[in-house]
Amino acid sequence: MPVLKDEKAKKNPWFYVIELGKDENGKRKNKKKRGFKTKKEAEKALVEAQSALNRGEYMEPSKILYKEYLTQWLIEKQNTIKRQSAKTTEQIIRTHVIPSIGNIQLCNLNSLHIQKFINELHKKGLADGTIKRIFNVVNTSLNKAEKMKLVQKNVASAIDKPKVSHKEMKAWDVNEVQPFLDLARSSRYYIAFHLAIMTGMRQGEILGLRWQDVDLEGSILRITQTLSHDGKEFVQGAKTASGVRTIALSPETISALKKHRSMTSQERLQLGEMYQDSGLVVCTSKGTKMLPRSLSTVWASLLEKSGLSKIRFHDLRHTHATLMLKMGIHVKVVSERLGHSSVQITLDRYSHVLPNMQEDAANGLGQMIFKAPNAL
Repeated sequence: MPVLKDEKAKKNPWFYVIELGKDENGKRKNKKKRGFKTKKEAEKALVEAQSALNRGEYMEPSKILYKEYLTQWLIEKQNTIKRQSAKTTEQIIRTHVIPSIGNIQLCNLNSLHIQKFINELHKKGLADGTIKRIFNVVNTSLNKAEKMKLVQKNVASAIDKPKVSHKEMKAWDVNEVQPFLDLARSSRYYIAFHLAIMTGMRQGEILGLRWQDVDLEGSILRITQTLSHDGKEFVQGAKTASGVRTIALSPETISALKKHRSMTSQERLQLGEMYQDSGLVVCTSKGTKMLPRSLSTVWASLLEKSGLSKIRFHDLRHTHATLMLKMGIHVKVVSERLGHSSVQITLDRYSHVLPNMQEDAANGLGQMIFKAPNAL
């Protein structure tokens, strides 16, 4: 299995030869792979190819279909990403990518194929965010194929990345929050809405919150797991590394949590052995996990009864952030409560709140300096 140099080649002269075993007639099968700029690059690629061959994962670049490559790529990818992300990636590949471009040979896949694929997704009416996620899967997989020298170049790199047009963010003001919470107190799931508004937690974080993660004496809670969107499993950690965080709680929230715990304790006593204690803060009357779609149904019903402006459950998180920023709370504190990976994300997402804050700050400084008793 040598690494050789093609003296006639004007550029990228190095190539390797790998032995693939024997065919059905007992004849040795060798495969050449050209296009390496240096001997070191060719040697590295040969080692990778031989290692893949030994694991039974080697694919002949000239014959492999894109869908076959994706299957193998996903197996390796699953070892480096969270389970929920792996499930989402698998679904994207199975539902969108393979039916459209999966039967094209990897070596024949080109930029026009990718662009046509993206155009078709737009025609189907898929959301911008969904199209971007699909493109990212294709782009990432082809980046790896390029590194493995299965293709000369990642053909998706020539395509303009799909852009996401952010919808206008909606948030309630105090005059809307108060009547909603008054109405929601009649629901056994009041605590879910209270936590969303008072802590900025995501729905999955609220449904994954356990009593062991709540310190009523210390007035804090810790995000350590989330319930997946489909409600099928609990995912350890949070959406991002910074999402695993500690959130300070107000006295009102502590009081609401204690009242909620008292209610669930009564339910446990009433059901006795039939009660399934999941240890979750937000649970059904039987103690089992509350499914996201079930909470959404309760939310929709309360929202309809309230007569307030229509917002999503997730907008309660935006409401939390907006109200805190308008109070003058430092953006870094707000960012930490939301679990954003950087303050810049918070600044970008809530930039519409900041101009008014600057105006208030300027007026406040003017009042302090020029209208003080000793001001000239």
